[in-house]
Amino acid sequence: MVKLKHLRHPFRTVSTAKSFFAARWSMWRFADHGARRFRGDPRYDLQNVTEGFRSRLDDSGDDDELLERICTAYIKAVKQQHFASRMYKASEWWQQVQQGNLGPVAQALLARDINTLRRMYRNFFRDPCSSGLLGVPFGMSKAYFGGTIKDFHRRFYLSHVLYRFDYWKAQTQNRFILRDLAGPGIGNPFGVLIEGTHINVGAEYAHYCAHRIDSLLGSKVATVAEIGGGFGGMAYYLLRDRPKVTYLDFDVPESIALTSYYLIKAFPKLKFLLYGEGPLTADAISQADVVLLPLFELDIMPTGSVDLTFSSHAMSDISSEAMVEYLRQIDRMTRDCFLNIGKERTNDSISDLFDQGDHSFKLSETRSSGWHSQKVSGAGSALGARSTILEQVYTRTALGVDVTTASTMERNSPFSRISSNPGSTAAHGSSASLSSNA
Repeated sequence: MVKLKHLRHPFRTVSTAKSFFAARWSMWRFADHGARRFRGDPRYDLQNVTEGFRSRLDDSGDDDELLERICTAYIKAVKQQHFASRMYKASEWWQQVQQGNLGPVAQALLARDINTLRRMYRNFFRDPCSSGLLGVPFGMSKAYFGGTIKDFHRRFYLSHVLYRFDYWKAQTQNRFILRDLAGPGIGNPFGVLIEGTHINVGAEYAHYCAHRIDSLLGSKVATVAEIGGGFGGMAYYLLRDRPKVTYLDFDVPESIALTSYYLIKAFPKLKFLLYGEGPLTADAISQADVVLLPLFELDIMPTGSVDLTFSSHAMSDISSEAMVEYLRQIDRMTRDCFLNIGKERTNDSISDLFDQGDHSFKLSETRSSGWHSQKVSGAGSALGARSTILEQVYTRTALGVDVTTASTMERNSPFSRISSNPGSTAAHGSSASLSSNA
């Protein structure tokens, strides 16, 4: 049926149709390739997808006190954000997400509407409150949540998962078993059920990142900061598998609110510090297990207060101007190393910025990341040309070095060759992707 909007915008309609059919064609090819690749593999059972997407909504427990606490921190953060540097403000793309799909959850947080917030957060894997962080393939919510999932969609999703499982095993040198990917079951997650273990969407990538951070820290008691932690997927595995770690996350207020719910529910015995609950001092950080804060709090982080700073794709999605400020803060607050996963072009520019002036971080390791390749994700051609993704470690080479001012860095910045991404946010995770932040 032809709708009025199609008559008003015929060229846009044709472009949308082309994109849709390109996505469908790419999905079909990948699903067919996966069916041939995994023929005879006991994991390749379409029922695993059906069971993985089955609702596991948990209505038990009393969340009132926790949700009130989250609302209080969110309201304070939103009020203070108006006075923060524009470097830490949400991008135009994220503002659109806030006004659109995130509008209802933001309203519930501001109004302290506990009943509505409870309903959203207990189902956040499938609710619009996680927009920008989680999503089914190509936004096809109806295909996967609208009832019986067609075999075509099950073949595509199962192929995607099995390729990523095998890639995860290779990247972690077969050190882990499938059960290590099990999550806490919070938020009514979807994914696959294999060998009795429910694996959330994006679990393999989040677990890999936690494993990678752990390998860089060694055996010491450590403090880790993440910029753009999404809903807390990586943090869950890091906190679960490495008890002697203090974790800090800096993100937009909506993501921090969701992360607070996810991690506090997952680790009720840990000590959490949310925004506005106390001053951000070295002593406060040392006494907490988890610190969850809005991005503008990076500006007052104690110098040399974290051992490792981590970011997955967030640095690729911010403006060049904001990049300069973020790197200045990372250089100031990080004692040992910075692990960044992102686009090759952005990583090259990070290296250039660190090489300028008296910065004390130098590139020490570069790995090519295959998580976004079409063979591993199945999304490559349908989403257009994908940039090469690199995983890079920057190591501190000197201590006590003065940090170059942001204005000096910006004046000498090589970012004149990089345009600002209109879809940028430190919490950015494409809803068109098949897993969180991957």
